[in-house]
Amino acid sequence: MTLSIFSRMNERLEGSTPTEQVQILNSSLSSFNNRALVIQILALEYPVNNIGETRAKAWVAKAMGVFDDELDEYIKTWGDVGEAVFEMDEGNEVDSNITIQQLHRLLNLDCSRINSHSYFLFSQALLQMSAREKKWFLRYWLHKPRNGVHTTVPKKAMARYYSRGVREITKFAQYNSLYEICLDLEAGNTPECKLTHGQFVSPMLAKPRKGAEKPDEYIVDIKYDGNRYIIHKQDSHVIIFNRKGNIATDQYPDVVDIIKEFDGDMIIDTEIYPVNRDGSPAEHKMLGKRVHKKDKTEAMRECPVNLAVFDILSIDGTSLLEEPLRNRMVTLKEIIPKEYQTHTFDNDTIKSAYNKAIDWGYEGIMIKDSTMAYDAGKRSKGWLKYKPPRIELDVVITSGHYGKGNRTHVFSSFGISVKDGSDYVDVGKVGTGFSDEELVTITNELRKSIDRYDNGTYFFLPRIVLQVTSDLVTTDADGNIGLRFPRSMRVRNDKYPADIDTINTVREMM
Repeated sequence: MTLSIFSRMNERLEGSTPTEQVQILNSSLSSFNNRALVIQILALEYPVNNIGETRAKAWVAKAMGVFDDELDEYIKTWGDVGEAVFEMDEGNEVDSNITIQQLHRLLNLDCSRINSHSYFLFSQALLQMSAREKKWFLRYWLHKPRNGVHTTVPKKAMARYYSRGVREITKFAQYNSLYEICLDLEAGNTPECKLTHGQFVSPMLAKPRKGAEKPDEYIVDIKYDGNRYIIHKQDSHVIIFNRKGNIATDQYPDVVDIIKEFDGDMIIDTEIYPVNRDGSPAEHKMLGKRVHKKDKTEAMRECPVNLAVFDILSIDGTSLLEEPLRNRMVTLKEIIPKEYQTHTFDNDTIKSAYNKAIDWGYEGIMIKDSTMAYDAGKRSKGWLKYKPPRIELDVVITSGHYGKGNRTHVFSSFGISVKDGSDYVDVGKVGTGFSDEELVTITNELRKSIDRYDNGTYFFLPRIVLQVTSDLVTTDADGNIGLRFPRSMRVRNDKYPADIDTINTVREMM
């Protein structure tokens, strides 16, 4: 019922395997009288307070009565604010009486100003906490718990606790938050499966095309090299969700203005991709300016974008999820202005469509089963992506070295890994394909996830996903598999470490 129990549970979750985490969470849920709030916090379904690292450190330092540089030294040593404060407060084992409800209110404080009532509540609560409680409160306050818990863990634990199937919980989660699902199950009700404005819907995912694979009936459209977004519109209110479910509306004020002009309320599946001044597709890396620049007017000037709508999930409150794709495309073409519709190849062969898309500067094509409903959150052979043949993989950074010359202040070479069951296996090192701006951003994030240091090498908790390309998969004398001369294509902020490729996928590329 308290922050103390919640913190001890997180201590157990940290470092455990996903299977063990499910067991821990399932056995712990009975200890809380508000299980819905616990699930909401664990799944990070509460709003990000956007306090930023600098202001967060100022709040913590002031509350703890230490100098900013003293806190910085601890963070450099221990990797994140929560762990740093835990070490600073070592020996304080007197737990507070802060409830889960009070924790939830603290996590939702307005953190825009340090001279505020919110700061007073924050500091008063922080000083009541034990060292362990401080650690986990601060991690969740910053939306970076670093306990390795992915949303699949709460889903599986909920399935066990409420005697439901994992597939059933997953289906509910396509339409409801885990918090809402928990409330319904606690009340003995079955959650409704309906689309709601502002409630994130996980996008349907594609698989790579193998050989001449294709559905019996299909639609072919362009594969854009941008970022995937689910966009909600109700009257003039627009919400842009990335594929993780995080809100990215503020990054695209120009896209918001476009969407506002569309007729009707809707939920649409889209790609936002960078363009050159002539409207031709630009390199994906340009989109980083939209994410990292604080001045959005300057970001729009430096990185113009275009919008491609390729599916429609609801219109004026009516769900289209169960409609076959061909019907959804009819509605899309009636509702969405032509200049923002995905380009479909109605009279071309797959080969002809592919060649045209490549010639026009796009990434490739999508081949979609025209008879299929929208399978939210699932990776399906109903959608096949067809790109130029090359080795491309999603990997995670697991180690790194500081650079030389003008890059001595940033990590510039990284060990990369793919999944092997619940573990990660090294497949090589990558040090090319990064801009200076990207390296600064990556370094700032990696410093928060340092696991250990050994003889010049920093080892990191798996947090940052990269898309890399390589010309060859090799094996050494011991049979270890690796990538030859991998190059970074982009940071995949839209993917979790759980989404990266596996060692079996790499073996298939040999």
